[in-house]
Amino acid sequence: MIDFDVIRAALPTLIGGLKITVEVAGIGIPLGLLVGTALAYMTLVGNGFVSRLAKTYIECVRNVPFLIIVYLAYFGIPKLGVATDAFSIAILTTVFYTAGYFSELMRAAILSVPKGQLQAALALGMGYWKTQQKIIWPQLLGFLIPPTTSLVIMMFKDTAIFSVITLPELTYQSNVEVSNSFAYVEILGTTALIYWVSSWFLDFAGNLMNRYALRWKSRH
Repeated sequence: MIDFDVIRAALPTLIGGLKITVEVAGIGIPLGLLVGTALAYMTLVGNGFVSRLAKTYIECVRNVPFLIIVYLAYFGIPKLGVATDAFSIAILTTVFYTAGYFSELMRAAILSVPKGQLQAALALGMGYWKTQQKIIWPQLLGFLIPPTTSLVIMMFKDTAIFSVITLPELTYQSNVEVSNSFAYVEILGTTALIYWVSSWFLDFAGNLMNRYALRWKSRH
């Protein structure tokens, strides 16, 4: 039988862990999207060195497990003489990892816009960045929102990895509660439900944004 008393007793601790998870995701993911946008343009319009540097970054993210990156940051940064904590490492690695994946999404979205539009704008005397702002960027939402929503949900769930560096996020707190009560099914089941509900809300928000983008596109 499910012991609901154990769940009720553990719920405040789990909610406290969820708050840390939301803070890490809420700061790290948006910053990662900004860095990823810069990386995408580095690969598209940067000179040879800049483009290769961005591509090396992206390949590192795609080919090295997130857990290894977290460990390297957690144990490596202090060796450089920089004092830090688990929360800062969580933000830094979330930005680093999100940026690598989002850069490829952004690059693909930019390349999805017909090249003729860019060439026509440049022929009319518009600069490259003005063309991006006025012609390319307004068309990107329809391409970007669905895969970006999936990326955000993935990164939100992957914050569970930070439990290994003792960040008191949701998974870490669930492990603490399990060690206290040994109620694996009740605690881990509740934790899974919290992740599922949170991810559902993120997916719902993404679908709302996508419908808005499609309506905006149909009117223009």
